[in-house]
Amino acid sequence: MTTTHIAQPMNTSLLQRFIQFPVTRVVMGIVSFLLPFLLIQAAASKFTDDKLLVKVGQLIGACVAYACYHWYALKVEKRKTPELALSGFLGEFSLGFAVGGILVCMTVATIAFLGGFQIVGTSPWSVILIPLFTHLTVGLIEEMMLRGVFFRVVQQSLGSWLALLASAVLFGAMHLVNDNISALGFANITAAGLLLAAAFMVTGRLWLCVSMHAAWNFFQDGIFSAAVSGHEARHGLFISKISGPDWLTGGAFGIEGSAIAFGIIVTATISLLMIAKQRGRIVLPYWKRAA
Repeated sequence: MTTTHIAQPMNTSLLQRFIQFPVTRVVMGIVSFLLPFLLIQAAASKFTDDKLLVKVGQLIGACVAYACYHWYALKVEKRKTPELALSGFLGEFSLGFAVGGILVCMTVATIAFLGGFQIVGTSPWSVILIPLFTHLTVGLIEEMMLRGVFFRVVQQSLGSWLALLASAVLFGAMHLVNDNISALGFANITAAGLLLAAAFMVTGRLWLCVSMHAAWNFFQDGIFSAAVSGHEARHGLFISKISGPDWLTGGAFGIEGSAIAFGIIVTATISLLMIAKQRGRIVLPYWKRAA
């Protein structure tokens, strides 16, 4: 098996050793982009009451936050940011958005085939704009936090497999406070965490997992009018009627609480992990690298 080895810089100063400590890097990395995003988000909400403009402002805030993170990595961690490399950006982002949308369509189609989902009407196309901007922003922020910072740093120390497990459990735990959470919903969100981390492993860049995450949420919310992670459902492009047992439809948590979604997510995750392994992107834990 081909493996990826992470070279660790030789640090001579006590301050730099502190900065390079994994916990420090996780905390400082998250703060470096989350703080400017929250400030711009608050400013956007104060500037206008127009919901669409607020969402556009939040998306701009996420992009500015990425630039702040890049500056932090260069000036404080003294490293480049290959996770933000723009080479292949358009192709990876487009592919991820297509894959995320296809996974939702496969889930909805299977639930519909089993009698749990029906389209009963349509809405004007403009209803997709707010969900689109919303979920692009969510994808950018959550993927930077969980894959770009947490998973990447843990992987460099503990290796790919433990990083996959830790980041997926954290992703699932973050959704335990959501309304209507169920055991199957938690399992699905945790599995989705594995899927998104696997997408990050395939390229070593954020664009594939960001767009997969955004599309997964957007197609549920903006296209099929389904609840996303327990949040209240609203009218998307297709007005839907969902009925049937919770194991099939996901109940009030949305299709992310469906057994159908679980099977599709796990299958996609295994496929991406196989690609990552073929590309030699499995990182060994530090004790095996030392040996």
